[in-house]
Amino acid sequence: MTLHRVTNGNGQSVKRGLPTISISVENFESLIRFIKKYYKVISVSEYLQYVRNEIGLSENCLILSFDDGYKEVLDNALPLLKKHGLPAVLFIPVAAIEQGSCFWWDALYAGLSENHNGSFELQGSDDPAFRPYVSRMKKIAATKLPKKAQAIYDFIEALQNSSANIRGRVVDHIRALFRNSNNHNPQLPGVLNWQEVKQFGDSGVEIGSHTVNHQFLSTVSVEEADKELQGSKARLENFLKREVACFSYPGGKYNEEIAQRVEKAGYACAFTSDRGINATKGNLYKLKRLNISDDNVANSRGRFSSAITAWYLFLR
Repeated sequence: MTLHRVTNGNGQSVKRGLPTISISVENFESLIRFIKKYYKVISVSEYLQYVRNEIGLSENCLILSFDDGYKEVLDNALPLLKKHGLPAVLFIPVAAIEQGSCFWWDALYAGLSENHNGSFELQGSDDPAFRPYVSRMKKIAATKLPKKAQAIYDFIEALQNSSANIRGRVVDHIRALFRNSNNHNPQLPGVLNWQEVKQFGDSGVEIGSHTVNHQFLSTVSVEEADKELQGSKARLENFLKREVACFSYPGGKYNEEIAQRVEKAGYACAFTSDRGINATKGNLYKLKRLNISDDNVANSRGRFSSAITAWYLFLR
């Protein structure tokens, strides 16, 4: 299973970050207790040993993974992983770590959700290729809650599937318009720095690659994808002084050619966002996961519901 943000409290960064990828620390600990009761949590290294030695896995084995490197995971998840003695893997986008920058989807969510009738016109807005995105942002800003939130989620998903050029222009457009969408806004969810990444490694958490720039690899050229894959692996290994064997596709975006490029770059396995169960004889570069957030583990009052989680884990 995969998680992203583990939030604590009601601060601005909690409210402004994209809510569909967050779970409260209370629900996270309830989830851990549920997992420990019904599953055997293993590391990626253990899984790869099972595969290499052709040993069958029991049906209740599970890997805990965290994508993106949010600082909240250090503050709120790592202490609980230590407390309960559970292994995990953390997938890092290197540039965000090096630059200390916020993620574009959090900035976009903050800008669009908090703007209601501001102007979206800037120089270059009349470009025919870009104009539809400006029009869509204007429409989203004028949409009333609760439909507005869903409109923003759909827009972010559409941007993930667009070209890297268009996506970059939309993000730059939003950041130029709204001060709360600044790349280093302390009110948006922050990311780990290198020393904090080291704390995970020193605690036994495996570190994996999530590209250099959190680039959606199926939307860029093969040459650019290779740079993202090789550059991230090299920089992580140079800092950690150990092999980085696993990879996670940003946004779960991949295709057959990208999966082959991941293997060629020297990774032993790669995780998708495809839902399902893995075996020891499946494709190691198309490993499935279940995305976990408050949306699918909490009841109508926001409290953890083991019944909902059981339904999600066993039946999806």
